[in-house]
Amino acid sequence: MKFPYLFLSMLLSGTVCAAANQDMAALEKLADRFMQQEVSQRQASYKLGRLDRRLVLPACSSPKVDWSNTAQTSGNTSLVIVCPDSGWSIRLPVTVSEKQLGVVLTRSVAAGEVLQAGDVKLVEMANPAMARNVINSVDLAVGQSMRSGAPAGSWLRNFMVHAPYAVRAGQPVKVSAGGDGFSVLSEGTANGNAAVGEAVSVRLSSGRVVRGMVQPDGTVSLSY
Repeated sequence: MKFPYLFLSMLLSGTVCAAANQDMAALEKLADRFMQQEVSQRQASYKLGRLDRRLVLPACSSPKVDWSNTAQTSGNTSLVIVCPDSGWSIRLPVTVSEKQLGVVLTRSVAAGEVLQAGDVKLVEMANPAMARNVINSVDLAVGQSMRSGAPAGSWLRNFMVHAPYAVRAGQPVKVSAGGDGFSVLSEGTANGNAAVGEAVSVRLSSGRVVRGMVQPDGTVSLSY
């Protein structure tokens, strides 16, 4: 009867030892949940490494996960998993790839059209090299005017749009001039196109050409 008893003792002893060792797969799952939460606030994807299954650590009831370096949370970096109870810590490599997003036209547009919310959408760029000059926010595209036409599916680049013109060449405009203690309002004709906040030259009724800044109400303001 000694042999069965010895076998049973060894089996029970092995079970206890196994239970006392940390499950590496459980730590990886914990790290994965940490990363899911981290990238949920970012336009990024990640790929976790794997822990060495040959590593033997005491089981931890409440392991903690954090960045090994909080100043480096992108690219090739790592997490640190710590067991406050047992005092051990291990690193887990992770690669974080920031997504490159760009604005795409959802329909064909013509030159001079002012973009509306339904005309554009934000799309992930598979090739980061394509990101140059591509507008990366829908808010920066809506309300802009097209310099030239473009088909649906085109990436919307900075040079393809401009702020809508508040003043156009040949258009009658009011010109305001003000200074210390005086204010004058006159009329003239714009010599070019300009958006709010841009400078434009105006020919006054007297024939004099002046240059001023276009205001939100369409007037051209001169400063002295």
